[in-house]
Amino acid sequence: MNWLRKCRLAFGDTVRPAHALLVLAMGVAVGLAGCDIPRSGPMASEIQQNSENPGDFPFRLVPVDVAVSGVLLRAPDDSMSTRGFFRSDRKSGGPVLGPGDSLSITVMEPASGGVFTGINSQNVGGQSAALVTLPDMTVDTQGTIAFPLVGSVHVAGMTTRQVASKLEEELKSRIIQPQVLVRLSGNLTNKVIIAGAVKSPGEFDVTAAGETLLQLVTRAGGPVVPPSDAVVELTRSGTTRSVRLQALINQPTADVKLAGGDFINIAIKPRIYLIMGAIGRTTEAALPPEKLTLANALARNGGFIDSRADVKGVFVLRYEPQQVISQLTPDQPADTPYVPVVYQFNFEQTSGFFLSDSFVLRDRDIIYLSNASSVEMQKFLDVFRIAVSPAISAVGVAANVNNL
Repeated sequence: MNWLRKCRLAFGDTVRPAHALLVLAMGVAVGLAGCDIPRSGPMASEIQQNSENPGDFPFRLVPVDVAVSGVLLRAPDDSMSTRGFFRSDRKSGGPVLGPGDSLSITVMEPASGGVFTGINSQNVGGQSAALVTLPDMTVDTQGTIAFPLVGSVHVAGMTTRQVASKLEEELKSRIIQPQVLVRLSGNLTNKVIIAGAVKSPGEFDVTAAGETLLQLVTRAGGPVVPPSDAVVELTRSGTTRSVRLQALINQPTADVKLAGGDFINIAIKPRIYLIMGAIGRTTEAALPPEKLTLANALARNGGFIDSRADVKGVFVLRYEPQQVISQLTPDQPADTPYVPVVYQFNFEQTSGFFLSDSFVLRDRDIIYLSNASSVEMQKFLDVFRIAVSPAISAVGVAANVNNL
């Protein structure tokens, strides 16, 4: 009972245990005032203050209303966009030739007894014409082939149809109305590799049909994860660009034709969102392929904890591009490509429920449910009670001693 004796020495013998308890409680309260009481995050009022005085990390606090909801519904989802990916070339004439490719070339002469007669030739339509199939020719390291009567012909970078037209032009001075057919018999240049999260990775030929990226993924057995969680990384001529597989499926016109030497990697990058605060526990949840609204996400994660949550302080944090920022806060133009935005929902109003059901979540969104101010006071009182209760017990013992 040293603490009680000290009180009596300081204030006199008239100090009773109850008075000493008051002195002790005041001391504990002062001590707790300087302590950080654990909590799950800032309160709504603190977020408001931080938006007005952001310090080193400025952000936009945007209360969600009908106008804001309309802007967001019209804004495209960048994570599902094909912008920045390789452009689709639907007019491609097929794969181009390169060193190592083998060509099967057939020349048709209008009459028998021509210059190519006797070289694997066959009559067509009686004696009126003859087809001459030459031995396979390989494109050399210089990108050329040696063709009879013509000599060295550069074919690298050309399609088989372009080579046929070029040979016909070269033969016109030697053959009457020549017709040439060129077929790719050995494909060495026009190969692509697909690796990563597909069922059958490997090397595949690009044919004259002009296969596309989606067709290649299908050839490889398809992705091992949902298309929304798969990212296509296409490397072409030293440049790598990425797009979500689901975005290509949603926009088939953005599907690109393959070119020899393309390397495709299918990476697994799940779309997620985080939910924390007065929800029970912080959760990282998968964002499904179909649209998920804020209302859906809250329901899937158990909703508010009534004893903790501030229904006026439900926030969604994300980065928005400049074109969206210019519509949300026209008086605050953005000076960076992307700006951090904190959207605030007020569920104390009925409109908050409707607005949350039209707010579509995006990849890496953070949902935060702030604690009510009364909850923070209750935490303080709980800590105060825990700190003071041993002293209360001590006072009771002291009182018993004084009564002896």
